[in-house]
Order: sequence, then structure tokens, then C-alpha cells
Amino acid sequence: MTFLSGPAGIGKTSLLTAGVLPLVESNSLRLLPVGKLSGGTGFPVAALPRHNPYTLALLRSWSPTDPATSLAELTVDDFVGRCAELRGPAVTILAAIDRADDLFVGPESRQRYRRRFLQELADALQDQPTLHLLVSIREDALPGYKAVIGDGPQFQLGALGLEEARLAVEGPGAFASDAADELIRSIRTSRIVTAQGGDRLVITDQVEPSLLQAVCGRLQEQLRVNSGVITRRELRRRGDVDAALGGYCSAAIAAVAEVHDIPVAWLRFWLIRTFVTEIGTRDTAAEELTATPDLPRTVARALEDRHLLRAHSAPPSGSRWYELLSDRLIEPLRHASDEVSLPEDPAEYLLAAERARITGELGLAERYASEALRVAPDTALRVRAEASSLLGDLAYEQAELDKAEGHYRHAAILFEVVRDQGAVARLLAAVGRTLVDRGRLAEAIGQLRAAVDRIPADATVQLQLSWALNELAWRSAGGSGPHFTAG
Repeated sequence: MTFLSGPAGIGKTSLLTAGVLPLVESNSLRLLPVGKLSGGTGFPVAALPRHNPYTLALLRSWSPTDPATSLAELTVDDFVGRCAELRGPAVTILAAIDRADDLFVGPESRQRYRRRFLQELADALQDQPTLHLLVSIREDALPGYKAVIGDGPQFQLGALGLEEARLAVEGPGAFASDAADELIRSIRTSRIVTAQGGDRLVITDQVEPSLLQAVCGRLQEQLRVNSGVITRRELRRRGDVDAALGGYCSAAIAAVAEVHDIPVAWLRFWLIRTFVTEIGTRDTAAEELTATPDLPRTVARALEDRHLLRAHSAPPSGSRWYELLSDRLIEPLRHASDEVSLPEDPAEYLLAAERARITGELGLAERYASEALRVAPDTALRVRAEASSLLGDLAYEQAELDKAEGHYRHAAILFEVVRDQGAVARLLAAVGRTLVDRGRLAEAIGQLRAAVDRIPADATVQLQLSWALNELAWRSAGGSGPHFTAG
């Protein structure tokens, strides 16, 4: 058991996927894909047996080729045990969970799923001696894992030192050595301006990876030269680090404002008012104070995910406090533009919707999925189908069965056009389940039979059809139901 910890935006995912995994080479190892607790299951939830959403999301990411129905009833211990049997006791299983803190976001109603998931991890570690598990997690969520699955070595990731930052900028070959030094010096230097107009410079010895990445990316696009290498002279003539950071702030604010239906200028003003003091330094605010009737709690978390805010946990209560990621963002934030044209990527909205869904923030997930539908071109049939199916899941989880049925039917039509018969069958099964839940058994049987005709080998759909047939026969014979359990 190993923990990789650090705040949002510090580079945990990059270290894991680009730094650690490429170095793992051995015939005596089974390296699973990086696990996540959010992400699409590829199967409408209404057509699945009862399951723990965190477990299923993790197993789907560890084994993306297995159908969701075969994984839905497995525990983490079951899955790892199956892997161990296939590879033998001499093969070590390396598994990782990235963004493991997603487990603790969302409503209290999900607590039973959280407890069960953590216990499954603990059982897997105890029962499967060949399992080596790495949990990548924000520091405020670390105690929740350790309390159940136990302690282990902890690698705490911090900001980049000066030499590390220079290698990160110069290494890919886009910036000359002198330009890299100039760029890093600018990112390290924050201008602190007071309400009375006085100012001073603060220079740090560390560099935030997310800011470095944002500035390098924007300047590379802006300063493309024939040689492909940006020199210090070119950087000084045409490069503006403050403008790059201002664009970074503007894009993050606009993206969060759009999905929450908040004016961009108002959200930027709220950030300055809440997180910048009168003497021009960073201020902190408790999570409960960031939420108002006009500003849901998910706004601050979304800004943290976009590496504009950083959260800290205050012992012993464990309450969350937010602050700006860095003093270096204060002046760019003050001068950021409120008129931003955002690239509209429906796939990004779908990913955000899935993450909000797994954390139980269903209203936010619905807004993201609706945005994916809004921006997806009419020709992007698969994306539109996936968004419609997700909207069906969200409606089903909130017991809005008529609404869920409508979304599932629309998604089935779109998947029919792209000739994905497996997806059509799963959606027909989901429609059948919404009809079963409303007692419309005859109609449900028709949908489930159509699903079985398309995927006759799927045991879950066959079981749903068998249940519906038996239940209809029971009621036709005068029984008062339900006679069987439909889960």
C-alpha cells in the first residue's frame, strides 16, 4: 500500500502516467490501467443489476474490455483474486487509483457506498498478497482512506524546484535555455498591489506545475517561430507571461460560470473579493462560506479542479478552506478579460458530467451533459447518443422514470443510426426497466425481448426478461405483487 499525495494541480496524474508507468517493465508484473472512480460504464444504469457505483467505475477502468454487466456484481477483492488466479502467485499485480479523493465528494446519502468500497479495498489488500496498490489522492482526503485500509509509505508531491522547473520548460525543446530561465523568473515573481496603490515584488523558490504548464502552452502557440525554438529575445519582444496567466484565469472562470449559469464578470469579482486581501495578498475562505443561494458549493470545487483555487483541510475538524493557487495569479485575475470565447468540446463536458455523477452531484452532472448535447454538432451522433444515455441515467437515479425513458429511447435511435447494436440493446433493456418500475410489464417484456434478440448472450438482460415474464404470469393468475425481486 503506497500513497501519492498532494494538492490539486501539483502534478500527481502526470507523475503517475508519464513518469512512473513508462518505467514499469517486467514479465513478473501485471500492470493494470490507471484506475478512476469516475467515468462512463458504457452501460445505462437502469439495465445493470444493483451495484456499488465506486466499485464498478474502478473495475471498468482497470478492465475496460470486460462488459459492465460482468463486473457489476464483483467486489474489488473478487476482481483482484481473479487476476491473481489467471497470472499465478509469482506475478505481482500493480494497481493504481488516481483522483481517489472523488470518493468523498457528494451527498451523505452515498456514505454506505463509500464505506463498502473502502472495505473492499482493505479486503483485497489483506486477501491478495500479490497486490501492490498505489492511491493518488489530495491530502485532505488521505485520513478517510487510512482509517479503513491502513497506513503505508506516503510520497508527498510538492511544487517544482528551480532546476526541476527549468528542465520541464527546456526539456521538450520548445524554449532555449535562456528563454526558460526568463520564463521561470517571471512565474516566480508576484507583484503585490495594496488598496492604496503601493506595490512590492515577492519572489518564491518554487514553481507551481499547473501555472508552468499553462504559460508554456499559451506562449508556444503565440510565439511560433521558424526554428521551432523560442529564444529569450523572442520571449521579451512578443511574450507576455501576465497575459498568458490572465488568459488562464479567464478560461477557467468562463468555463465554470457557463455551466453554473453565472455571469463571468460576477464570478471573477467574487473571486477577488473573497480571496484577495486589502493589502494585496491571498486570503482564505471556509467551504461553507463559499456557498450561497446564488453560488452553489460545486463552484468552488470546480475552480479547484481547474487549478485556480486550492483547498486545505483544517484539523481537527477536517473542514475545507480555499485560497487562490498562488500569489502569482492575483494581478492576472484582476486584469483578466470577461469576454472569453471558449473552445466547446462535448467530450470534455461528458467527462465532467460523469465525474459529477459519480460524486453524487446529479444536478451539476445534468448541466454538463446538457452542455455536451448543446455544443455537439448534429453529425456527432455517437457523442449525442452518449449524452442522451447519460441524461437517462441521471433521471433514473432521481426516480424521474418518464424522463429517463425518453432519454434512453432517444439515445437508442441515435445508436441505431451508427449501427451499434450492442448499445441499442442495452438501452432497450434500460427502457424495459423503467417500464417494469412503473408496473407496465407487458410493454417492458416487448422491450426486453428486443434487447435479448440483439445480445442473446447477455445474462443480465435475460434475467430481467425472465423476471418480467414470471411477474406478469403471477399477476395474470391473480397474484398481488411484486412476486419476485427485480434487482
